[in-house]
Amino acid sequence: MPTETVNLEWVGDQEFLLRDRGGFTIRMTKPDGVNGADLLPLSVIGCSAWDVAAILRKQRQHFASLQVTATSVRDDASPWRFRRIQIHYRIGGRDLNDAAVQRAIAVNQERYCATYATLRDAVEISSDYEIVPAGEIPAPIEPGGVILAPEAPAGDASDAVRLFNDALNSGDLDSMMELMAEDCTFENTYPAPDGARFQGRESIRKFWLDFFQGSQNPHIAVEELISMGERCVMRWVYTWSGPDGQAGRVRGVDIYRVREGRIHEKLSYVKG
Repeated sequence: MPTETVNLEWVGDQEFLLRDRGGFTIRMTKPDGVNGADLLPLSVIGCSAWDVAAILRKQRQHFASLQVTATSVRDDASPWRFRRIQIHYRIGGRDLNDAAVQRAIAVNQERYCATYATLRDAVEISSDYEIVPAGEIPAPIEPGGVILAPEAPAGDASDAVRLFNDALNSGDLDSMMELMAEDCTFENTYPAPDGARFQGRESIRKFWLDFFQGSQNPHIAVEELISMGERCVMRWVYTWSGPDGQAGRVRGVDIYRVREGRIHEKLSYVKG
């Protein structure tokens, strides 16, 4: 039986960083981070949506949008136990087969979703779904998600930026450089007021090599990613461990320009 470990780190006041087994971060605080109790229904629909999307693709169902909502009923007194969770799937696309959608949800709940299987004996969980015609698919505009302008195709700038950030958090310098154009421009947050400017892939590679050699446990968590054509804006939280073991943390913004899947410009700004 495999053992899996996740962890939490107190940042200050009522703010915490949660990390999954791969080191990816969730910021838990109020009002600008996730609510701790919401992590339970979020876990259910996150686990479920992952599998439903995979099953639909295997069934050759070409969906264009997938939105999942969990509506919870809890006790109104401490410890505010969850009593019921209603899951609603909203799936958009052309020529989606109703039976295939229904089967994808059922198979996920019966066989694959670990969170659903764990909770269903303790909490009353039910689900329903609707299929939305392609012309009625709404733009994703929820905070913390990827916001696509109408003319910006999904999988353009935001994909390259996410892949770059994942590679950075994994310390995979080769993958980072592969995502950067030969003539890429990078402006660092330091020194004030303008930040150091690096031009070209080799110059930028040396910067990141020095960065990894001088940093302990660096991690950049994405707070929000907004994609508009070849432009992409990423709000982030950067955390690290100091020489004395103390945790460091800073927030900032990167402005990217992406063309044909490669980063041509990365301009970094920081609060402070």
